Amino acid sequence: VEVVRSSSLLATFASVLLLAACAHVREPSAPTAAAGPSVAETTAELRRLGVSVRELAPDVFVAVVDSPNQSAANVLFVKARDGSVVICSSPYDTETTRALVRYVRASLHPTRILAINTHFHGDGTGGNEGYAAEGVETYASDHTIALQTARGMAGIEGMARYVESDNPALAARVRATRVVPAQHVFHEGEGLTFDLGGERVRVLFVGGGHSADNLIVHFADRGVLFGGCMVRSHPGLGNTADADLEHWAASAEAALVLAPRLVIPGHGEPGGPELLTATAAAVRAR
Repeated sequence: VEVVRSSSLLATFASVLLLAACAHVREPSAPTAAAGPSVAETTAELRRLGVSVRELAPDVFVAVVDSPNQSAANVLFVKARDGSVVICSSPYDTETTRALVRYVRASLHPTRILAINTHFHGDGTGGNEGYAAEGVETYASDHTIALQTARGMAGIEGMARYVESDNPALAARVRATRVVPAQHVFHEGEGLTFDLGGERVRVLFVGGGHSADNLIVHFADRGVLFGGCMVRSHPGLGNTADADLEHWAASAEAALVLAPRLVIPGHGEPGGPELLTATAAAVRAR
């Protein structure tokens, strides 16, 4: 009888020890998602592609995409109150656009990224393939979509030929880029308004200028206006092949009503409202 009791006691004790040991065994942790590239890595990638970034005001940045002559393009990106980032325009090609989006993610940790096609040329829509690949929401007017669909491929080849002798690597990247329309389309005359955590961002058509469909993006609470290629910073009017010369001056003056303090042109140095006045004067003096 005593032997049976001892065996039972030992079995019970062993069970307790086993349960105690199991209680201290940790469940294998779930694998963590791989971290994206760092700010340093994405900065180096942009530098390799000829892009520099600087902050113009708190959470307001301009990326300058290097290109021969006056075609170096400004891409504005702004972090809104709700953590969204709004990108105005785009680089000329898919590879550079994807690199820019990776930089934005690494440096600003956005909750959402939206990109505005500011006109149908390559420095307005050329990044759409890259934006789509990176999960960025893209927006364009119905007018821009129509012009891009009709003339996008010719524009890609024209840009490639323009930069080929000075920057063959850029020309190759441009030629590798596909014409992709924006995901979201709005009526040009109605424009588009975003409410991003109480911050209002408006996309407006104030009239033709550098192109018949050029749009501006107004960050009203910040006094910031992305004038895009409708606004001139360099002397003269640049490429006027698709320009609406009849209405350009009035369009630039219409943007003055918004009373911007900081104006970012499509090419050249940012400035103030004097860029709008100078653009109107240059058109009238042509």
